[in-house]
Amino acid sequence: MDITRSVELGVVSAAAAVVGSMLGLGGGVFLVPIFTLFFEVEQKVAIGASAVAVVTNSVVGSSVHLRSRFTNLRLAMLLQTVTAAGATVGAVIGVYANPRVLYAIFGAVLVYAAVSMAARRQAAPTAPAPDVRDPLRLGAAYRDPATGQTVAYVPDRVGFGLGISGVAGALSGMLGIGGGAIQVPAMNLLMRVPVKAAAGTSSFMVGITAVATALVFYSRGEIDPTVVVPAVIGIFAGSQLGSRLTRRVRTQRLVVVFVLILFYLGVSLLLRAVDVTLPGQR
Repeated sequence: MDITRSVELGVVSAAAAVVGSMLGLGGGVFLVPIFTLFFEVEQKVAIGASAVAVVTNSVVGSSVHLRSRFTNLRLAMLLQTVTAAGATVGAVIGVYANPRVLYAIFGAVLVYAAVSMAARRQAAPTAPAPDVRDPLRLGAAYRDPATGQTVAYVPDRVGFGLGISGVAGALSGMLGIGGGAIQVPAMNLLMRVPVKAAAGTSSFMVGITAVATALVFYSRGEIDPTVVVPAVIGIFAGSQLGSRLTRRVRTQRLVVVFVLILFYLGVSLLLRAVDVTLPGQR
């Protein structure tokens, strides 16, 4: 095992965990493109490692989000029913798919997520009207330490959210990203769930979703310990920090950097799908 390379993988994973935990993405949305573009890790091995790392990130980070009451457990378990099913199907597809096709899909997903996050940055905080009906009792509230305000909300368009969750699960299974890159924008923009609640709920969900992906890739021999071990150690170190920062940082300030990174990685993967590389990539 190359010690220098392992340390580099661990440091990158820790950084991905910090940002991923803050935004409920699990970190996998960063790990797969970074591992494949900059460390020459074979794509399916990177997806398998990312899935295992996302489970770690979710377990560690979710405990902090739960204590902060950012996680809406009822909403998470409802959406998870279709997300997990989609992840299993997506993982089976991902094992046999052409790598270039996965590069193209992943790149498109990242560009979409970047545009969605940019749009979300302009969205005003949501609050339920006094007469909003909540037959599924999905409404919740939390106190935002960054502003000192109590934020109450009732998720809207639940049926549509379930459909998007199935798509997020399938992409998660194919790409090892946990689905947060789709879930968070969908919950915030379409279901009117506030940013921090969407991030906390997604952080809880991505770990369960990634388990299905990890099991499928493990059964196919796509789990490489030399990549997984440093990734998990880095994720473990960074996820608690990221979750705690969510309490103190106004998420909108982080979105600008996040959008730029996500857009760069998305374009890089799209170019890789057609055998074009950007400066600095191997």
